[in-house]
Amino acid sequence: MSAAIRTAVLNLMAAAAGLTACATYHPNALPVGPDLATSAQRLTVDVARIRLVPLKTIKVDARDGLTPLEVAVLAVLNNPDLEAKRKAVRVSDAQLFAAGLFPDPQITASVDKPIAGPDTQTAYSVDAGLDLAGLLARTYSHRAASFSAKAADLNLLWSEWGVAQQARQLAETALADEARVVVLRQVLALAADRYARSARALEHRDVTTQTNAADLAVKLDAETQLFTAQHDAQKARRDLNALLGLRANAILPLAPAPLATVYDEAAIRQALANLPERRPDLLALKAGYSAQDANVRKAVLAQFPLNNIGLAYAKDPAGVVTESLNAAFALPIFNGGRGEVRIQNATREQLHAEYQARLDQTDAEVRNAERERAGAQSAAALLRADVPRLEALIRPAVAAYDRGDIDSQTYLTLSQSALSRRADLDDKELAARLAEISLETALFLPPAESRAPR
Repeated sequence: MSAAIRTAVLNLMAAAAGLTACATYHPNALPVGPDLATSAQRLTVDVARIRLVPLKTIKVDARDGLTPLEVAVLAVLNNPDLEAKRKAVRVSDAQLFAAGLFPDPQITASVDKPIAGPDTQTAYSVDAGLDLAGLLARTYSHRAASFSAKAADLNLLWSEWGVAQQARQLAETALADEARVVVLRQVLALAADRYARSARALEHRDVTTQTNAADLAVKLDAETQLFTAQHDAQKARRDLNALLGLRANAILPLAPAPLATVYDEAAIRQALANLPERRPDLLALKAGYSAQDANVRKAVLAQFPLNNIGLAYAKDPAGVVTESLNAAFALPIFNGGRGEVRIQNATREQLHAEYQARLDQTDAEVRNAERERAGAQSAAALLRADVPRLEALIRPAVAAYDRGDIDSQTYLTLSQSALSRRADLDDKELAARLAEISLETALFLPPAESRAPR
């Protein structure tokens, strides 16, 4: 290769390099271990980052304990899975950026120096081409990417709402189980004292073996219920810590939520009617459908046969200079883009069906949560009236048992019935609170706790 040709090639390469702004590689090593907070003080509390409208007014103050709603806010800000999903949203943003770029023009250059023959002039050619198909498709590609990015952001918002409500449910469960533990410890202390006195009395033959066995049964029943409540409370705590990005042994200061007025039937019907315009997952499906509609339009446009156009300027070794216009056409004989159009149309139909299925599922979720809430509240109301009366019978029953006015079987039945009904009441009250949270989750409504003064 002669010096002139070599110089021309190098100049072209330098010019091409100067027109580009190439990205550079930077390594990003994977973590080598968990990155969990060791205490609640290390959790992020920047509530300004909260985007969920139902939670935007919540203030986090751990000085008097964290209510389930405050825990929900902390979960949104600190959940490790949500952080990964936020990074995934950046991928959609990058795809939107890429879809908005115009196709690069292509330049082809060549230099030919004769080394034999009658013609002695150095020949050259310069061709400039443009991807016309890519240019025409850019509008719909950018529109599809824009809707896809919107869908990804809305899906993230819905994931944040789900994590927040799950945190509320775990906090409510932990508080309910811990309150039950306090009561059952008192019950167990009384039962253990009763059994100890009964055992001493049995040694002096002041009570029968049957009486002592009844006292032992009451004690064992209280121990079993206490163990179950402790296990459930600890599990709820561990699950909640994992949701918040806390170590399993970290202690989160929880405080009961204030009482609040629940939503009435009219509010539920209104919220359900306008739900497709509010709930993030439904809005995300709408955005995904719009993105796919843009893909259908892009596939239809891709059937346009003109793919590329270009201009050329050349001189041959004889010194003849030419200018030319060239174009590349696709003959729609065998393919014609018909397969891609059919694929995109079928995908749009699939998304249409998925949106309808989600609407149906949402209606079922709301109705089920509403029935669960109503049923649990009704059962809790009945037990709330009966349990205190039943527990009131236990106090004179102890004295009557000591006097021998009632036998051990009667005393055992009363004691176990009181314990069982108290456990049922606790379960129904917790079920009512969890059903209320499920209803608010499905309706994407501000939590009841946020409507009550603290």
